[in-house]
Amino acid sequence: MKRILLIGIGGVYNYGCEAIVRGTVNILKSLEPTIEVYYASYNAEDDKRRLAGCDVNIIARPPKKRWTLRNIIRKCLSVIGITYSIPYDKIDWIKDFDTVFSIGGDIYTLSPTDEYDSSFPLYLEKCQNLGLKYILWGASVGKFEKNVAALNFFRVHLSKIDTIVSREQNTIDYLHSLGLTKNVFLAPDPAFFVQDPDSYADKKREDKLTIGINLSPLSALYEYKDIETAIQRQSNAIVSLMRKMNCRVILLPHVISPNPQDNDLTYMNTIRNHIEQLYQTDIEIIDNDPGFIGLKKYIRQCDYVIAARMHCAVNAVTQSVSTLFLSYSEKAKGMAEFVYDSKSAVISLSEFENTELIVEKLKNWNLISRLENIRQFDFSKILDIEK
Repeated sequence: MKRILLIGIGGVYNYGCEAIVRGTVNILKSLEPTIEVYYASYNAEDDKRRLAGCDVNIIARPPKKRWTLRNIIRKCLSVIGITYSIPYDKIDWIKDFDTVFSIGGDIYTLSPTDEYDSSFPLYLEKCQNLGLKYILWGASVGKFEKNVAALNFFRVHLSKIDTIVSREQNTIDYLHSLGLTKNVFLAPDPAFFVQDPDSYADKKREDKLTIGINLSPLSALYEYKDIETAIQRQSNAIVSLMRKMNCRVILLPHVISPNPQDNDLTYMNTIRNHIEQLYQTDIEIIDNDPGFIGLKKYIRQCDYVIAARMHCAVNAVTQSVSTLFLSYSEKAKGMAEFVYDSKSAVISLSEFENTELIVEKLKNWNLISRLENIRQFDFSKILDIEK
């Protein structure tokens, strides 16, 4: 394992994806400083800016268009139960690498409408056919039972992968239930291994309790089906929480996507504008797009963080801030338990409206994260790195 390709994400405008790239590079370089790490970028100009200072070679690939004729055909066929796979990328350029890391954390699961896309997994099988080792890296997998075709496809596909590295126990248990035990390992999410800045200009305010909140339109659509309903109900919940906790709020966007349906900043700006003026003076939104590392200094100002984006929650945990995970997927449940060794640090997305429950959890918080133990994990036990 000397020339590694990271592939599977649309761009690091998602701070969680940025953290996966940065953390993975740090992990690999700590095992062998001379290893060459490459990242297949489908949003190269923006990614180069966002990955400044990261020791990774960025390979610019043709941008992926959301609405193409093939995508429309695939979507229409999926409605009537027909699977139509679109080639993920060309394969000829892959031969220069010996190992491919699949770093798209949500690819191996069903969509909110219980659909699946086999194009990327099939592409990675082609990589294997060319002689590359295929590692599923830091992923959460499943569940597929709501779609029999997906279950059958992934049961076979997952058995072909050389090494599966999951970031939480729920996925390990699920893989075991599918009969997959060989080369399946539990290891911390790479985001835990992003280096913290040397210093912080902003420290926690002492005059008023501060709660950081991350909400995403993606999870809101999943929960409420209608974005206007989500905005109204979540803005009401924020006001209720501010009243009960007598606190200020910092809104923490973690995805600045070109797609407005997946852009935290756009969504939380709209939420803030729905809140009555009396409370807006105590609400700050981080709108300067600081990236995963830059957001840490704002997280450090918080006494608590409540996060719908799993990697925003992880980011807060790395800053030793008590963090409540808002769960709309399996990965948040598993990660919350992995971090705190308890199911108490996670609530469902709908329970964000139950501010009495949140107040009770925060005021009685006694959970201690496993951060120190997590960061001592020895990746050499699961990765065969040539010296």
